[in-house]
Amino acid sequence: MAAGLVTIGRKQYASGLYWENSPSGRISQAAKEAAKQPGNQADYYVTRSGNKQGRVPQFGLVQAAEGFRAGIPSLAGCLANQQPGSWIGAFRLREGTALVVVRDDLIVPDGDRYFTDEAEARDHLYQEMAIGGFQRIYAPEAWGVPGSDTMPVTLLLNDRSDVRLHGVVLSQGAKTGLLAVFGVVFVVLGIGWYLQEQAAQEEAIRLEQLAAMERMKAEAANMIPGMQRKVEYPPPVRYWEQHPKPFEIFTACQKTFEKIKIGVGGWEIKSLSCSPKALDVAWGRLGGFSNPPPNTFVSDTGESASGSVAYDALSPRGDEQLVDPDVVTKRYLNQNWTGTIRRIPDDPPPPPPPNYNGEWNPPPPPWVKRSFTFTVPVLPWTLTTFLEGLPGVIVNSMVLVGNVAEGSSSWKIEGVIYENRR
Repeated sequence: MAAGLVTIGRKQYASGLYWENSPSGRISQAAKEAAKQPGNQADYYVTRSGNKQGRVPQFGLVQAAEGFRAGIPSLAGCLANQQPGSWIGAFRLREGTALVVVRDDLIVPDGDRYFTDEAEARDHLYQEMAIGGFQRIYAPEAWGVPGSDTMPVTLLLNDRSDVRLHGVVLSQGAKTGLLAVFGVVFVVLGIGWYLQEQAAQEEAIRLEQLAAMERMKAEAANMIPGMQRKVEYPPPVRYWEQHPKPFEIFTACQKTFEKIKIGVGGWEIKSLSCSPKALDVAWGRLGGFSNPPPNTFVSDTGESASGSVAYDALSPRGDEQLVDPDVVTKRYLNQNWTGTIRRIPDDPPPPPPPNYNGEWNPPPPPWVKRSFTFTVPVLPWTLTTFLEGLPGVIVNSMVLVGNVAEGSSSWKIEGVIYENRR
C-alpha cells in the first residue's frame, strides 16, 4: 500500500497509513511496540484517543516516505475525528487520489489508502461500497457514483490537523535536547518538593482544624432537635443482578420451542418471540378444514390464533461485577452479525424516603448502559461469540422473523449491557 504527502489548501497531510485498535489506554507505547514488530518496521506513528461513546483508541503506522517528518498531520485521522460515524470517501488531489474508509467511528485497518492511478482508486471505492453499511459516500462528481456526496475535502476537513506524525525513534539532537530538559526539570522538582512539603504540613494543620469543627457540628446536631443532618443516599440498584443470565433464558426458550407443534394443518406460524418469562406464538389460518393449534386462543374472525407458554421460574444471577466499555466494544467488533450497539440514558436515581423534605440529589451510579440488537441466522441458544461470559447483559426479547416453514427465518435479539463508567 503506497504512502505519500497530499496537499489540501495550504497544508500537507500524510496519506497511506496502516491502522490498528490499541489494546490498552497507553496508545503511544502500544504504537511504538507495534512499529518494531517484524513485518511492520514503521518509522512514524499517529494516535486517536477513545471517547465517551465507546470508541476504542487507535494508532496508525507508516514507513518513511518523501517529505514525511514529525508534525505532519494524518489526512485519515483528522477526517475521522472531524466526521464521525460510518462513511467512505475518495478525494482527488494534486498528487493523486486518497481513499478513507471509516466504520463505527473507527478507521478500518486498510482504510487509509493513497493511489497514483485514479482508475484503481475508483475500483477500490466500488469494492468497499459492495460491502455496505455506510451512512455517507463522498466521491468526485466526474465519477458518477450513485448516492454520493461531492462535497470538497476542504469543507469536510475544516482545516483540522490534530492527528500528527510522531517519530518512532528519537534523533540524536532530540535526545540531547531531552537530557537538557531533564536536568532543568530535576532542579525544578527539587525546589517544588521542598515547597510541597511545607504546603503539606500547613494543609495537615488546616484539615485537623476542619475535622474538629465537623465533630462539633455533629455533636450540636445530636443535641438540637430538628437540625438537618448530612444526607446519606442509598446505593444505586444493580438491576442486572435481578435478572437471569442470558443463556438461562436461551435454554428455557429452546426447551419450550421444542414443545411447539410447527406443522398444524391449515395454519402457519406468523411470529414467535421469547421474553425472559414465556414463549409467545402467533398463528395465521391458511384455509381449508382445520382445527386450531393446541393450547391457543382463536380470534373472533377465526383468521388468527395466539398462545403463550410460561417457563419454569428462572433465578436471578446474583452478584456479578461489570467490565470496562473497551471490553464490550472489542466483543462487538469481533463478531459479524447485523445489529447495533449504542449508549442509552442511565437508570432513574433512587427516590427519597417517605416524608423527606430536604434537597435530594443522588450521585450518578458508577456504571452506564448500552442497548444492543442483533439479527442472526442461527438459533439464539447457539450464540457464544458476543454474549457468553460477558457480565451485565440483560436479554429483553428474542423474536423469530421470516417464514419458519420455508426455513428463511432469522432471530432478532434485543437487550441492554451494563458496564463500568469511565
